Amino acid sequence: MIIGLIRFTACIAGMTCALGLQAQAPSARSGLPYPSRPIRLVVPFPPGGSSDSVARVVVQKFSEGLGQPVVIENRPGVGGLLGSEAVAKAAPDGYTLLLGSVSSLAVAPHLFSNPRIDPGKNFAAIAPIMSSPLTVIARPTLPVNSIADLVALARSKPGALNYGAAGLGTHVYLVAELFKKQAGFDAVHVPFQGGAPTMTALLAGNIDYKFDVVNTTLPQARAGRVKVLAVTSASRAPLMPEVPTLAESGFPGIEATAWVGVVGPAGLPAGIVSRLNAEIGNAVSSRDLSEVYIAQGVVPELASPSEFAEMIKREYARWGAVAKQVGAKPD
Repeated sequence: MIIGLIRFTACIAGMTCALGLQAQAPSARSGLPYPSRPIRLVVPFPPGGSSDSVARVVVQKFSEGLGQPVVIENRPGVGGLLGSEAVAKAAPDGYTLLLGSVSSLAVAPHLFSNPRIDPGKNFAAIAPIMSSPLTVIARPTLPVNSIADLVALARSKPGALNYGAAGLGTHVYLVAELFKKQAGFDAVHVPFQGGAPTMTALLAGNIDYKFDVVNTTLPQARAGRVKVLAVTSASRAPLMPEVPTLAESGFPGIEATAWVGVVGPAGLPAGIVSRLNAEIGNAVSSRDLSEVYIAQGVVPELASPSEFAEMIKREYARWGAVAKQVGAKPD
């Protein structure tokens, strides 16, 4: 069985203490107190997707704590690798950060022949932000109401169904391929440039089904625009208790969690890492922001930089093994 993402905990008091100690951490290059100018947060996916939405929720609190604007820059492409590579090559001064995810840091490097990044070598882990199970959703006109129905229909019409995903190098693509393999059917992958256009295609009836995160599924499900067939977590999602897990639906080997966090270029000074970790922790654990996340069906996450680095390492190894298992080929 694939082991799901381990929930992380961290001592808020320790983070607050670290904030006090590092409040005047000097910039590695200028010698000025950090931060002394705006910070760029690169989101390696298009506007409107789940990663972009997460960034925009947290960035205001993050900016307030740092006392400087945090400016989001969307740099999509190649499963998140284009934006990730840009940050890996940036100066390790704390002014260029990456909103990393399971897709860009743990999946995409395995699915492209020249990824140009090594998550363990090119980045300094700073802090996680949130995690979310995935959902399996279908267009309303597809004649299915359960995972069993979907599998039966797909098996009866080999290659006739299609599913959408935000490109080859994404987490949802690899989970969808794993599901196909374990269920024993064939379906055509239709790639899109991001999660938002994939959802648009599903709502328009241009694709049959897709995997998505809970926070983007919920509004569409509540409006009756999609059929939610299952969730990929170990237990049912609190905001969708009527939806069974994939394990309950006969596929206990598929447990998948999307996660998002902040990393910087390798070589980032420890003082700056500590300051950023503390501010992200304070933002994520603030009552108003955590309530927003919980209302969206996602889980706020806290961890030290070393814990986050170990999680990235485990997830990188895990999804590399899945890529080999399903026979996913680099481009």
